[in-house]
Amino acid sequence: MDKKRKALCLGVLILIILIIPLFIKDEYYLHILVMSGIWIISALSLNLILGYAGQLNLAQGTFFGIGAYATGLLMQKMGLSFWAALPLGCLLTATIGFVTGLPTLRTRGHYFPIATMCLGIAIYYVIARWDDVTGGARGLFGLPRPDPIVIPFLGTISFESTASCYYLVSFLVFITIVVIHRLITSLSGKRLIAIRGNEDLAQALGINTMRDKVICFTISTFFAGLAGGVFASYMGSLMAENAHFVTSFEMLLNVMIGGVGTIIGPIIGAIFLPLLSEELHFLGGWRLVVYGLILILTIRFLPFGIVGGIRTALAKRHDKRGV
Repeated sequence: MDKKRKALCLGVLILIILIIPLFIKDEYYLHILVMSGIWIISALSLNLILGYAGQLNLAQGTFFGIGAYATGLLMQKMGLSFWAALPLGCLLTATIGFVTGLPTLRTRGHYFPIATMCLGIAIYYVIARWDDVTGGARGLFGLPRPDPIVIPFLGTISFESTASCYYLVSFLVFITIVVIHRLITSLSGKRLIAIRGNEDLAQALGINTMRDKVICFTISTFFAGLAGGVFASYMGSLMAENAHFVTSFEMLLNVMIGGVGTIIGPIIGAIFLPLLSEELHFLGGWRLVVYGLILILTIRFLPFGIVGGIRTALAKRHDKRGV
């Protein structure tokens, strides 16, 4: 597809995103779209470290929770506005990601997922038991929505409505996609792909694999914190379960279903899973069993996700035409 057609498709897609609230008035469906946007950011954050650096971080949901609690506490306990609390919460999440990434990323193979899983469980229990700060099992309640923005000559933009939150989350999704796309298409992204392919060979070629993995891990946790911070302000409440490893599993499911190592794949997965979750809400905790079955079936029949399956089908069709 040439650049003009790509630009045209992108323009049409942006137009559709902008006019959706004009046609969808139901608060329930707008809420699903907002949640899908938040999960898109979180799925893209996991896909960055998994799909391009080849490192499975099973604590990504915990970093989502850290960003959520950091942003919520900065607003509730310290009285900061959302626009100050959110970047500070993201930076705190990224700092913790950097510090914890230094020792865990030195491990290889299955040891890294195990190490991050243990890290996530430990942080989860700290959040669940630290009653004086996080509220413990009670959680945090009464978190404010983003503060209104005053634009000269245009008026004030309030974020009390679901539609306004939809536009805010859509903007943050756009920023996330642009930043991650620029990263993976840069020389740093090429180094990450080399590390994913063969870390020993990449190191032999002079790539500082540890440095690149730590930087990627830190950026990945930054965006996980961004998703968590927006989630905290939008929902208005937090529970320790938001930092549970189940959140990491749902992120992984988004990435695997859509297509790991692609930009569009996690977006597709993050739209599909919230819709499925709403349909299976009546199952309670049993919906995790359904998620597990879906993941197994995806690995068996669509090992490269929906995007990979579509690409394979198109390639086969093209080969048949060529013959």
